[in-house]
Amino acid sequence: MAKPWARISSLQIVACVSLVCSVAASAGRADGIEIVRDGRSLAVIVLKPGAHTLEQEATDDLRWAVREATGVTLDVLPESPVTGERKPIRIGSQAGLPSDTPYDGGEVRAGGGGIEVLGATPAGVANAAATILMEDFGVRMYYPEPQFTIVPRAKSLRIRTRTVAPQFAYRLWSGLVGRDAAAYVRRNRLTDGRIPIRHHGFGHNLASIISVAKHGQEHPEYFALRSGVRQLRGSDSGDTAQPCFTNPDVARLSIEAARRYFDENPAQDTFSLCVNDNSRYCQCDTCAALDKPYRNLPVGRQYSESYFDYVAKVAEAVAQSHPGRYLGVFAYWNVEQPPRNRTRLPDNVLVALTLDILQHYDPAYRDKDRVLIRAWNGYTKNLHTYVYYGLGWYTPRMSPRLAAEDLRFAARNGVRAIYCESYPFWAWCGPMHYVAARLQWDVNADVDRILDEFHRDCFGDVAAPMRAFHDACERYWTRPRSGKWFEGLDRLAPEEAMADATILREARSHLEKALAETKDPLIRSRIAWLKKGFDFTTAVADAFDAKKTATDSPNGLERLVSTAGAVETAYEWLVTEPAYVHSYYERGARFDGKCWGWFKGPLRTAVEARWSELHRSLPAAEADAKWKAVADESGLTRWLERRRWEFRFDSSGR
Repeated sequence: MAKPWARISSLQIVACVSLVCSVAASAGRADGIEIVRDGRSLAVIVLKPGAHTLEQEATDDLRWAVREATGVTLDVLPESPVTGERKPIRIGSQAGLPSDTPYDGGEVRAGGGGIEVLGATPAGVANAAATILMEDFGVRMYYPEPQFTIVPRAKSLRIRTRTVAPQFAYRLWSGLVGRDAAAYVRRNRLTDGRIPIRHHGFGHNLASIISVAKHGQEHPEYFALRSGVRQLRGSDSGDTAQPCFTNPDVARLSIEAARRYFDENPAQDTFSLCVNDNSRYCQCDTCAALDKPYRNLPVGRQYSESYFDYVAKVAEAVAQSHPGRYLGVFAYWNVEQPPRNRTRLPDNVLVALTLDILQHYDPAYRDKDRVLIRAWNGYTKNLHTYVYYGLGWYTPRMSPRLAAEDLRFAARNGVRAIYCESYPFWAWCGPMHYVAARLQWDVNADVDRILDEFHRDCFGDVAAPMRAFHDACERYWTRPRSGKWFEGLDRLAPEEAMADATILREARSHLEKALAETKDPLIRSRIAWLKKGFDFTTAVADAFDAKKTATDSPNGLERLVSTAGAVETAYEWLVTEPAYVHSYYERGARFDGKCWGWFKGPLRTAVEARWSELHRSLPAAEADAKWKAVADESGLTRWLERRRWEFRFDSSGR
């Protein structure tokens, strides 16, 4: 009789051997080196005196995470032999890593001699330490707010060998503010700008090269000619017209500026030739000869031929004098499209294509952007993207799935680095920002798994209603409609036009359900923090609704004033919360123009309607007295005083 094992096929034997080898390899990797066992320290951190700030912060993070997880505080010693049973955890940048190690990549080596946390630069060290926190200790920082930081409790901890390398060469976010913003960047392995970032040098810069103050009077020909007039006003990149790109002196001055910058900043490898932030391009005969026939697109008339011809001339000269240095340019607005008069840009040109990827709920808009990415990938060796997650919206503008789809498409089509204007509204954008951070490091990460983890870790016993809350916010944004570039930037009317009170009420109901049902005080505190921000969102949406009946319902004016007061009250909390106080939501002209500027029109209309109605139905003196009572009782008088507004009408209502 055959033995049972004899009936196993050769294929099964191979499979079993492979499985055994795989398990053995995994077990070897999983072992790593134990640094804490049953509440006892088995390791000591070794940090050289004078270590870079990022290396010091990496050390602090490791000590903090170990202490939070186990109650054990690891000692820190200077570079010196470590004796006894405690293994050294040596932290520092090292030149001897493989040549293909990214500037912010590194390695964690766990061997018989201890643990090395290494990076090609201090940024690589910081990312190696953050990877230990995330993958070995299970630490998560979901918001730049302390109560959303998760550190699982453990009796023992190990550190494992691994290579640390990001998907994108840099992952630089603007708009993150607050007391814990730096920790959020560090622990989510985003790019820290405190050391030179390789291949990054963007920002509207031409006004600093060809400035009106320096050149306008003696050389008006350096500036754009439009309708026969040289554009000689402006003090910065926002209001200074573009240079005349075909003027030889403009190219010469730009070459000199780039060379001077590299000479004075040897640690920097990129100089910005990004256009000024306006659409005033030169239309002189020489520039027009390159740009015509003009391409008049929804994003604006294109001047790519004259601009990128100028860029190429500067780049070719810089390559001769400063090999290994780069010029950064935006493919943006009026120079979004690749130029038709050349098939390739010099290899030392870095192109950052600006994309409002959250408009990709519209398939036509998405497909247009993807054609553009593919086209630019053929024109440049170094394609980056510059994306906008936050544009200062008060109602939900978020989609983790759109962010993930964009990053995966970008990685497949030659995009090497990402700059993100994040500018978050944390009440509803948290999942999108966290998913984006994770996929910018590893584009193949499982989005559904990340979202499950996010809601389970943050909201525990009420993860389901909080997931439903965020899903409703995403559905609010991704409803079918036509995509519009920079939709809603500094204007509230577009938010009003697409508002859907039903979905927002649904979202709020999930939030309130979670707040009522959780048994965990910490989770209740987290949800309350989110709800405070969402109160502002719903107050704004209520104002949209109140505007509809402000002139034709008996209490329309009173309701509109009441909603204005609710927006003001909710905003007062917002500006006390550091994580919200960036340029879109901080006090000042920008917020006032968007928010209170929108209210001024409906309020004036409603006031005029009520005032006129009273004066049509009552004698003037009685109407004036009645109007004063209405204004005082509704709170309108106090509101106008706070805003320093004054509405005046004559007896005809004008």
